[in-house]
Amino acid sequence: MKNVKEVHVHRYDEHAWTVVNESIATESLVHLRVNGKSVSSLLASPEHLDDLVIGHLATEYGLKHQSQDKVSQSRDAEELVADLHTPRDPQIEPRTSIVTSSCGACDQSNLSSLIQQIPSVDSPKEQMDLKTVVQALYEMRAHQQDFSQTGGVHAAGLLVADGTPLRVREDIGRHNAVDKVYGLWSRTGDETPLALLLSGRCGWDIVAKAASMNTPIIASFGAASSLAVDAARWANITLVSFVRDGKAVVIGPVDGRFERKH
Repeated sequence: MKNVKEVHVHRYDEHAWTVVNESIATESLVHLRVNGKSVSSLLASPEHLDDLVIGHLATEYGLKHQSQDKVSQSRDAEELVADLHTPRDPQIEPRTSIVTSSCGACDQSNLSSLIQQIPSVDSPKEQMDLKTVVQALYEMRAHQQDFSQTGGVHAAGLLVADGTPLRVREDIGRHNAVDKVYGLWSRTGDETPLALLLSGRCGWDIVAKAASMNTPIIASFGAASSLAVDAARWANITLVSFVRDGKAVVIGPVDGRFERKH
């Protein structure tokens, strides 16, 4: 099953009607399992489910990928299954409802409890030019093939180190895109990511995912929410938001992270 499918549609254009093929984003019900046991069910794009289950388990449950872990995939009608097989015996409380977005707030009664559970990330060892992060965001757009066809999916990217190819994943859900790119990095990367890149806005739950993977910078074309700002300050993460035409709104630590010309 592919992330993009063709459907017949009626197109209206200044009083004229035509019947054409239109590319739309595929949305599938995906069941995530560990050693055959159900963990969570998500509405997601159907490609790169190995990355999804690996990244989701890492960012939501702290179960980091190990080299001996394997992922199997299966399909039952329109429902998909991604099962992580590991020699470990993780004790994970399964979610019984379909997760339509990040469910990090489902069992919390107040905002402070959301923030205080987020870990603090390590400060980067070296400074970098903010232009490098901005350029990586625009480079990510060149990898958004599903979006260019449908206009209906999100993208997330990871900037790791100079000279390392940008890692990008797309999904109909923005949290899934983040999980997928962290899953990809977990399988193929060595160095700690320098920045998480987002095609849309940044909420507190994505800050929590980045913090769980020790990522010190989040850059997005969209805005950051107020709770994302609070979470980022708690977690020692710098937000680079509203990136437009060489400009950006930077919230959080700057000194020691970005080169500043006076």
